[in-house]
Amino acid sequence: MDIGLLIIIGILGVLLLLVIGLLLYKQFLRYSTRIETPNGISSLEAITLGNLKQWIFIRGMDQNNPILIFLHGGPGEPSVGLSSSRRLDAELIKHFTVVHWDQRGGGKSYSSSIPVESMTLDRLVEDCNELIDYLRNRFDTPKVFIVAHSSGTVIGIKTAHKYPEKIHAYVGVAQIINDCEHETINYNFIIEEAKKLGNLKHQAAIEAIGLPPYETPNKLWEKANYIVRYGGMMADFSIGKMIGLVLPYLTSPEYSLVEGIRTLMGKGRNFTTYALWKELTEVNFTREIDSIKVPIFFFEGKHDMITPTVVVEDFFDQLNADRGKRLVIFEHSAHYVMLEEKEKYLNTLIDIVLKENQESQPNYP
Repeated sequence: MDIGLLIIIGILGVLLLLVIGLLLYKQFLRYSTRIETPNGISSLEAITLGNLKQWIFIRGMDQNNPILIFLHGGPGEPSVGLSSSRRLDAELIKHFTVVHWDQRGGGKSYSSSIPVESMTLDRLVEDCNELIDYLRNRFDTPKVFIVAHSSGTVIGIKTAHKYPEKIHAYVGVAQIINDCEHETINYNFIIEEAKKLGNLKHQAAIEAIGLPPYETPNKLWEKANYIVRYGGMMADFSIGKMIGLVLPYLTSPEYSLVEGIRTLMGKGRNFTTYALWKELTEVNFTREIDSIKVPIFFFEGKHDMITPTVVVEDFFDQLNADRGKRLVIFEHSAHYVMLEEKEKYLNTLIDIVLKENQESQPNYP
């Protein structure tokens, strides 16, 4: 038999085994994380928000527990397909009914037919508000908790600011405050790190990127490679951790292999980021928000250089929050505190955010 044909057959055989392995692992994960409590819920659903079909994944041990909506970052890097919705939420779902939402343009909610003009921050805020109302009515509750990460914090804090009457408390994890200031600080960080290491090649490449603002996301993504290398995304960076961050898109029971591959390859991320780019680069909450009417928490990694903590600290000091504010610093984390200091992240949500802000109110009529 021709050697080339043997190689092709071998490659196809390996791919087939990989696919079978992934499908089997999906079933194992579905079975091993199943919810069997009498009033529990584990439901993947398509709902309509802003005249567009979007996907949510609801999990909880008791549907009478308060609702927690998690707003993913990216933009366009969804949480339904991540292990967070099964593995990392294992403790949270004992205390909350957790809702992961693939936002317009991301993950299962991506479609090539989505009008680009519908991709605005205001539209995403209204999508979020419609989701809140859907959950309030469905679970007969007056308010929800919102936990947002990275670019999801833009939607989260704008929603909390506009609709405070519907929200128990808002938690911004790696909160975006002033995009241009973030990008300037992390640019200077990677330049200095390259100089400390005497890496002239990196230094020249970073200088070629230049200071913000950037006309497209391309330079931001180039710069992100160096932020990752120098510990500004994960304080204890390793290739294995990076793989662990994205591999769940392929192993999630909620995603087909096609959806997982599409998400892993950045289809939704690219579409969403380009569509929102101008608005995102103009975000500056120091000008937009000086007070807020919900209890507000910021969870910040000390070593975060994607959204540098120093910017959040300055905003926090100036923010007028009549119902309380708290800044929680994660000493051993960068941008992903929920992964790097998982126990502290969970304990703070359960023992502080929930216990201090779950109001005793009659059910929402």
